[in-house]
Amino acid sequence: MRFLSRVTIFSTVWFVTAVAAWSAEVTRQATPGGHVFWHYPIEGAKRSAVAISWPSGLADLPIGQEMAARVGTELMLNGGAAGKTPDQIIADFEDLDAGARLFVQPEEIRGFIVTPDAEFMKAAEIANDVLARPNFSKNWFQRERAKLVKASRGRDNLVQGIAWNLSREILMSDHPYRRFWSIRPATNIEKIDLDTIRAWHKGAFATDGLTIAAAGSGQPETVAAAIDRALKDLPGGGQPAKNPLPELNLLNKTIVFHAPNVTKSAILAFGKLPPATSNQDLQMNISLGVLGYGSQSRLFKAVRTGLRAAYGFGAGYFDYTRQRRLLRIWGEVETAQLQGALDATRETYETFRNDGIGLIEFPFARRFYRQRIEESLAKPTDAAFLLLESRLNGGPQKDLVTLKERIDDLERGKVNTYIKQTFPAFEDMLIVVVTADANAVKGDCLITRLEDWRTCE
Repeated sequence: MRFLSRVTIFSTVWFVTAVAAWSAEVTRQATPGGHVFWHYPIEGAKRSAVAISWPSGLADLPIGQEMAARVGTELMLNGGAAGKTPDQIIADFEDLDAGARLFVQPEEIRGFIVTPDAEFMKAAEIANDVLARPNFSKNWFQRERAKLVKASRGRDNLVQGIAWNLSREILMSDHPYRRFWSIRPATNIEKIDLDTIRAWHKGAFATDGLTIAAAGSGQPETVAAAIDRALKDLPGGGQPAKNPLPELNLLNKTIVFHAPNVTKSAILAFGKLPPATSNQDLQMNISLGVLGYGSQSRLFKAVRTGLRAAYGFGAGYFDYTRQRRLLRIWGEVETAQLQGALDATRETYETFRNDGIGLIEFPFARRFYRQRIEESLAKPTDAAFLLLESRLNGGPQKDLVTLKERIDDLERGKVNTYIKQTFPAFEDMLIVVVTADANAVKGDCLITRLEDWRTCE
């Protein structure tokens, strides 16, 4: 079992006063140590969660060291801390019925903890040991590095791994974010040593520029004290990366990768969407829900249910950064039906883009979306995550409070206008196909190595 494996966010709570009624309002709070955090109350939750985001300078690391953050976070989670073994750390958290996690993305590192209200300070103390005093033992380092090397090389044998790595070669060229997302080449991982990890850790968890969100039923004083305890002894400083990701190369071609040893084929398509900071998530999420989320979505029914050509098929979005959001359509397909699946995908998508969500379809989609949000707002971890995302994207302070009301106010006509104006034409998208049959589908070019995509330009 891994340390911090149960949940998805650090979160906390806001308690009004003993005499005031509970009010679901997001408020700006500050800890005694001066850390600002945003606070969402959930009456009767009996648990609290805190989510913290540290700015990441991953893109500014020397070439070849992008993997230090990946190896380092896994080593912190799994290698013990403050002289305690990994098993002791796990047991301490389990004794509190608490959970937490730490994960890294190009622009930020995120940590979260969720715990019964009465155990908040104890859980924060354990989290602080992991953040400030990881063991960084040689044996655990070698183990985590070897796992990542294996994962890197294993992707070359998986149809989805090949498809994603090829798309990133095209979209991001040689930017450090490409090497981070693709975890390749594996030789870069093998060159990392413990001194590299220690140097990365020294600057990774600086306490300037933090974004902190909290949700649950705990009292504000308890939450504030726990935040200070979790961040104790971490250095000041810290700043966003200075090497931002440029515009993505959305090559509007269909590139077919011939991989003779794969047992099934894959389709992966990308198109540009407005950035996360545009705060248009309500329109986007309900649209993508109808297009490609779940077994009742348009794409699933067309390719999986209708043709019975796919093992699964859908659509969603992917944020390479907050300014670089992409529509993605994906699925694993039987090779014999690959061309039919690609044609059905194109036809289904273009019909959706031009005609939008149907008159009968829309109220069902809106009700399903609202239900999911309502469930999330009742859970401290989910609510803290939503609040953190809103703050990172520059959303208004009341964004979380008005969420259900704004979903209720969505209008079919306006959403369909958004779809038509925002979703790219299929012919303008990057289409990547991976297959064992070089003649299974028509494309603009056929390649056998990732780097050969340049011959399509």
